[in-house]
Amino acid sequence: MRPTATTLRPARTSRWLVSLLAVLALGLAACGGVGGAQAGGGEIDPNGTFRYIFVQNPSTFDPHKSANPWDMIFFRLVYDQLIREDENGDLAPQLATSWEFVDNETALVLKLRDDVTFTDGTRFDATAVKANIERMKTLDGSTQKGALARVAGVDVVDPTTARINLSGPGGNLPALFSGTPGTMVSPAAMANPDLDQKPVGSGMATLAEYVPGQVSRYDRNPIYWDPQAAKAAHYEIYVQTSAPTRLNMLQTGQAELTYLDPSQADQAKVAGLNTAESKSLSIMSMYMNSGKPPFDDIRVRQAFQHAVDRQAIVDGVFFGIGKPVAQYMPPGYWAYDQKVSPDAPDNNYDPAKAKQLLAEAGYPDGVDFEMLVPSLDDHRAVAEAIVPMLAQVGMRAKTRVIESPTTPVTFFGRQEGNAFPGMGAPFQDPTTIYQTSLPGQYANPWNTTTPAFQQAWMDALAGSTREARLPAMHRMIEEEKKILKNFPLHAHFPPSAWTSRAVFPEGYRPAYAPTFYGVGVTAE
Repeated sequence: MRPTATTLRPARTSRWLVSLLAVLALGLAACGGVGGAQAGGGEIDPNGTFRYIFVQNPSTFDPHKSANPWDMIFFRLVYDQLIREDENGDLAPQLATSWEFVDNETALVLKLRDDVTFTDGTRFDATAVKANIERMKTLDGSTQKGALARVAGVDVVDPTTARINLSGPGGNLPALFSGTPGTMVSPAAMANPDLDQKPVGSGMATLAEYVPGQVSRYDRNPIYWDPQAAKAAHYEIYVQTSAPTRLNMLQTGQAELTYLDPSQADQAKVAGLNTAESKSLSIMSMYMNSGKPPFDDIRVRQAFQHAVDRQAIVDGVFFGIGKPVAQYMPPGYWAYDQKVSPDAPDNNYDPAKAKQLLAEAGYPDGVDFEMLVPSLDDHRAVAEAIVPMLAQVGMRAKTRVIESPTTPVTFFGRQEGNAFPGMGAPFQDPTTIYQTSLPGQYANPWNTTTPAFQQAWMDALAGSTREARLPAMHRMIEEEKKILKNFPLHAHFPPSAWTSRAVFPEGYRPAYAPTFYGVGVTAE
């Protein structure tokens, strides 16, 4: 589809009107909350097919070239990771049975499984770990070089022991190894020219068919080392961007699981589906171009933040589902900083303060700027709500709707527009999402940063436990607020919905970026 140029109409800022605008923007009339999570019941069909509906394809099946964190939904079927994140958010063994920092945290030693084989017959061992890490650090087009920047090299101690030597603090590595940097490709397949279309891993399933823009199909890996993983014989992931269509597909038995727009939760329950807030680390944020007027002045960026009523966004656009936040992680997450609150004086909704800051920045009559709007229902609804809030303090936004996948290139690459609303992707470690406020980052072409933040970010990498890293982590979060080239709006927990055929393992919570370990279906 071609990018569209659409101007969003301004309106007054009362909360009831924000709700109305959200309904109009989403094109949905139903509203309501979500019920508690319920695990599916019944006997699992070992020959069944579990079907999930998502909004996009994988960007590639070569994890070392993936720049899209949502690709992990697909990668976790066909690849194993060194470490996995369990249902409680804790790190647990996968290919690595244990890990330990040694020699004053200058190296990370991994003990590995000895019973894993890649689907091409290659054995997994410490040599495979070394080959994968070296490929990520040296491959032309690798997206993982930055994540592994402090890895100096890998020693193969023995077939089941890999020693990762560090050139700097690497306390984030165990968490990163539960995501894309820990995704292991068969060394024998690394030179395959079609690896981006035909993955070769050691995962619980193999790719059987891939139709871009439509569906990817997977078969259970018959030689997988963990018999509890693939409870279904087949898995299918359909691509469907329309939330009403995703709901209809569940109702008509075309799939077992998807996520919906918040306004659809009651509608799904009335239809006899199960619903619950998705487990999610995604944060909706407002991004600003700090390299050109008016947002090159931090006072204007601060005014923007004070002009936005986060609670009204949650209540009106997302029907009360979600939490206002002023940092890039949700309340309850292990690194959440209680000091950085959306109600704190430096972050809160305060139109009078916004006007004062604009005047101090030399804009007593307000400012005009262009807001890009990614062409997704929730992004457009957020823009509809924010535009009149900004107008109230004299910030006059002219909006232009663009195709969602082009947003990073348009805004950060070509530096078009002054601001845009965007949804953060899942992350393995908080330093990853805060890395964009370092110099030299793609999402920071203006190099807007401070020495204090850079030091805090580096300090947050040090320490072998979460507890040891926490003081520096909080300092990093607090120092980033003094940069403010973007700011969070709310933690996003869209409702997941599933049919009675879905069977989940004990303790499973459907996630915004779900895993399928132990997930199956009942017999027809």
